[in-house]
Amino acid sequence: MTTIAVEAPAAPPEWDGRLVVRAAGRPVLHIGAEGVTAPTVPVFTVALECASDAERAPGVRPWDGPVTAASICPACLRSLRGEPEPEAPRLIPAGVAEALPEPVPEPVHGGRHLQTVPDLPVYAEAPLPAEHGGRPITWSRWTTAPVITHHDPSCEWCGDSGPGEMAGGRQGNQMSRTDPLRRYIAYRCIACQEMTAYEQVGRDLQTITHHKSRAPKDCNQ
Repeated sequence: MTTIAVEAPAAPPEWDGRLVVRAAGRPVLHIGAEGVTAPTVPVFTVALECASDAERAPGVRPWDGPVTAASICPACLRSLRGEPEPEAPRLIPAGVAEALPEPVPEPVHGGRHLQTVPDLPVYAEAPLPAEHGGRPITWSRWTTAPVITHHDPSCEWCGDSGPGEMAGGRQGNQMSRTDPLRRYIAYRCIACQEMTAYEQVGRDLQTITHHKSRAPKDCNQ
């Protein structure tokens, strides 16, 4: 059995059989009110869909050219279709402040929820030893440790990239026989506060105290 496709006729436009006129000096076309007859000359008393009062209607002239929905007055089409007029924009007087609308939060993709990133924890400063061998140590202020070539300045405990800080200490007097001069040096990580203090003995460093960090292992890698 052979199927025959029958093309349905296109629906006639809303203005089919209605008067279409053009306002003087305007490119847009208008639809005349129902029952209005076509004028033979440009007149000012033709009632339109967008201006039913013939006394206030614009001057129009007959139109016999092509007609499309894009060329017809939008207000005429809305009136012909029974659509409401768009809401007029609200005017704000100059100098009057108005609260801006709250921004709409962006959607979270992938089923993930936004979370607040907490601040990095701050650990108490590592204490320098006040004495060693029963005698007090005088320490300098902490300064940034120099970066030595071919030496990784990162912290061995928390993994902070460094460099850390160092301080120098001294004890006794080089002119005294009973209290000889001794030198000390301390290094600490500025992130986790792990600190080790040494005594300089010749070219060697001997550990005198170690302040273990409270930060988790490798937390800053």
